[in-house]
Amino acid sequence: MQLNVGLILGFLFVYSSLIGYIRSKCWKDPTSKFFQAERAHVATYSAHRIQQAVEYADLVGTEERAQGSRKNSPELCIGVPSVQRDGISYLKSTLGSLQYGLTAEERAGLRFVVLLAHTDQTKHPDYGQPWLASMADKLPLYRDDAEQLALAKVMELNQSHGTKSKFDYSIVMEECEKTGAPYILLVEDDVVFLDGWRHRVMQALDVATAKSWEVGHTDFLYLRLFYYEGLLGWNSESWPTYLFSSLAVTTSVICLLVLTRRYVPATRLHLVRSVFLLTTLVFTPLLIILFFAAGANCILPQPAGVHLMPQHACCGQGLVFPRATVADDLLPLFRNNRWSKVPTDSFIEEHADATGALRWALTPVVMQHVGGQSSHGVFRGMYGNMTPSYLWNFGFEENDARSLAAEHSRVNIGML
Repeated sequence: MQLNVGLILGFLFVYSSLIGYIRSKCWKDPTSKFFQAERAHVATYSAHRIQQAVEYADLVGTEERAQGSRKNSPELCIGVPSVQRDGISYLKSTLGSLQYGLTAEERAGLRFVVLLAHTDQTKHPDYGQPWLASMADKLPLYRDDAEQLALAKVMELNQSHGTKSKFDYSIVMEECEKTGAPYILLVEDDVVFLDGWRHRVMQALDVATAKSWEVGHTDFLYLRLFYYEGLLGWNSESWPTYLFSSLAVTTSVICLLVLTRRYVPATRLHLVRSVFLLTTLVFTPLLIILFFAAGANCILPQPAGVHLMPQHACCGQGLVFPRATVADDLLPLFRNNRWSKVPTDSFIEEHADATGALRWALTPVVMQHVGGQSSHGVFRGMYGNMTPSYLWNFGFEENDARSLAAEHSRVNIGML
């Protein structure tokens, strides 16, 4: 009896210590039972980056530059479809974060295509802003093409968000494809990028290409630059795997106890039946429960680098496509399904599921989704329009501005 009491008290001490440790480590994992939502949504790095971006955009807006002055073929085209949102616009901070900190050489290798997605562009709060004219290399108009203008008017009249958003997406893709850039980055207009995003993305694209070749693919569908960790938890469809793993752990514990009792005679006095029962039926299950309660992202985080993410990824905030994929697959697909009401990101995922195309993701992510007001009028912020969306990457806020600036500087020095 005294042995059992001591064992129970010892386990309770260890278990409570583990709970305290996990609480201190897993509070920002949305799949954890110890998740602290308000604390985890503090925009530690995003707020700093947004301030930099807006100040930079204001400065650029005072400079004069002829639109389309960059004639050489870029290495990356960045397309941003943007629509009016009730009472707020994020476009300035999005473009500012993409461009602030770039060297002249880095900026020269990029093209920015920004579509103010209204047939009457004066409805967009950023229409005519000097910073927009300075930061965008091309500002396409529906009226540049009579068919596009007619379609846009019909879609606006029908107020079909899913259909119109895909139409706008395809216009920006097509304009980027025309630049000849080998890669096309499509981003939403309510995101913020970290300092040094460009060199990380270009390096990741090289890795994604090499890994695609290794598995027998000549190309891939996209490289994801943002994902929401809340979808990468313990998924219900994987319950057989979790059950099997739990049973395997329990069986291993039983085998260890049996083998220890058999081959270490000195332990036989202590490894009695009650100890076996407590260990296998109480202690081990409680530890397994704590393992799952801690959260998948905290216990088994995504590996750093480029890795496949064919499931449980959301959403279309930032995807980089090879130009060949856009020209040969996506543009025809969008044109042939122009009136589909499936949202853009889901539409692309359905295509990937049907074709088996490779979907890579970059960890850590290089961008954050900051929009609390969606482009179709749905409020999705946690604590207000200017506070984080529930589609939030919690790891992004761990970035340190000084460390990122130093990394960016080292990369530029190495390129000289």
